[in-house]
Amino acid sequence: MIDSQRPGAERLIQRFKSQLDPKVRAQITDAQFTDLALMIDEAIAEEISCAADLVEETVKKLRASGRKPELEL
Repeated sequence: MIDSQRPGAERLIQRFKSQLDPKVRAQITDAQFTDLALMIDEAIAEEISCAADLVEETVKKLRASGRKPELEL
């Protein structure tokens, strides 16, 4: 599994910064942008984990349905 989405989060932050008015951008510190990148990274990781859980559940259901004996000849 992917350990970190940090590079993607950093790219997103850079795109966000480029859209901000320079006066607004100057009011946001690098530490705040770093915190935002961490929050994005954590949110993406959580979504990946939820998706993986759904896939795992689906695989279990598929395997269980494939093991049922067929009584028809």
